[in-house]
Amino acid sequence: MDWKQQHRLRLPLCQLESELINACLEDPDALPGIHYQQLRYIISFARLTVVQALNGTDVVVAEWLSPHRWWVLHQLKPFFVKGTLIRKSIDWNAVILKIPELIEETIRVRDALLGQFPLDRYSLEAEICQRQLGIAMGGGGGSGYGYVGALRLLDRYDLQPSMMAGTSIGALIGMFRARTGPFDMLSMIEIGKKLSWNSIFRVLDVRSRYGVPATLRLYLRSALGPMMSNQDGSMKTFRDLAVPLIIAVTGLTVDAFKHDMIYYEHLMDDAFQDGVRISRLRKIAAFARTLQEFLFYPEAMKEVIFGADEVTMDADVIDAAGFSSAVPGLLHYDILREDPKMHAILGQLYAEHNITRLGEGGLINNLPARPLYAQMMSGRIKRRNPVILAIDCFAPQRNSFAWLPVQQLIQLNVRSNMVYADVVYRLKKRLSPINVIPSIEQQNIASDWTILELQEHVPRIRALLEEHPVLNRNDMRPLKDYID
Repeated sequence: MDWKQQHRLRLPLCQLESELINACLEDPDALPGIHYQQLRYIISFARLTVVQALNGTDVVVAEWLSPHRWWVLHQLKPFFVKGTLIRKSIDWNAVILKIPELIEETIRVRDALLGQFPLDRYSLEAEICQRQLGIAMGGGGGSGYGYVGALRLLDRYDLQPSMMAGTSIGALIGMFRARTGPFDMLSMIEIGKKLSWNSIFRVLDVRSRYGVPATLRLYLRSALGPMMSNQDGSMKTFRDLAVPLIIAVTGLTVDAFKHDMIYYEHLMDDAFQDGVRISRLRKIAAFARTLQEFLFYPEAMKEVIFGADEVTMDADVIDAAGFSSAVPGLLHYDILREDPKMHAILGQLYAEHNITRLGEGGLINNLPARPLYAQMMSGRIKRRNPVILAIDCFAPQRNSFAWLPVQQLIQLNVRSNMVYADVVYRLKKRLSPINVIPSIEQQNIASDWTILELQEHVPRIRALLEEHPVLNRNDMRPLKDYID
């Protein structure tokens, strides 16, 4: 059963659960705790699609559960209509009166399911009671430094990601977070200290092979490679990461280019003075127009997701993040070194997608919640009950001036991801997109801004991720009681 079918079946019940959680967060005394936990279990059981047994076998239960799924949805949906004003009029007494019938039917169907399918009890209950955090972080240049604050805040509440996805700056920060299971803030600080204009960027005339040429060459391996290497000195591949990660990159076909390569190579010449400060606004405007040329023709671009298949699982993570961050006309990333493995991987990708260059992931998917959901629902992390947190640092803002038209166009591909996200957070206070090498002080400020803004979303995120107990007729028992 593919992930799109699973999403179609699960979405109405996920929305129902979200409304229940929102209502109880707004009025904690509205529903007794035992009834809240019972409803969480009932809804979660009804949305089961595929369950992985202890022996690793995927057991498809979606079709068998269809009548029960429909019944639960239509028993509860009338009480939880989306919208704050309507939510306040929930008849909680009527909801409570429904619960005994829902419990009896859920237990009856659960017993029948265990008798029908080769499933152990613990695997079934774990799939129902536990949820997995997926974090998608989008592109936006310097505006994305606030992501570190989001990761800090989540770690403060012990909310650790089971899987991550990133585009551009989201890919760069994501790859450093994914190196370790627990969040390593000290390493993040050290990485921030290593960032400098001269170590990351160079203005050199070099040929291009896989990337789109640009004024600035991005040298990630020399600057940050030691932080992304294994103990034997080899670079970390997607297989080596402690937290599974995927990275969105744009594959560009011949039709995507309206100019020859020389145009992109020299588009931003003479635009940089005194480090990262852009001195000529007309250069920014020309650059923005060039991005719009790509965005106006989405059919000439292909979505390439590194870390989502057997081929790209062996790719060096830092190379994928480099291509995802390589904005045409501004930043050029390439693989010109002797590296048979990476050349073979890229050659296979080029043939498979019929592309001629790789570039900035945000052109095709600037907030990769959809591919993240697809991976989690395909069994990448065993369980299939995800909570997707999508964080956007490039949402349109009226004070963005030259960036606003690009931000508005980028939102077209962002919106297509929103239906897969349980929580969407758009950074309000953020650094300028062009401030790609901020000072340590600026990095800390951006991080603190995000912590303050995201704090209000934490109760809902925690509630969505909370492990709930197992439903029984007379009580609720903890999941650990079902471990053999």
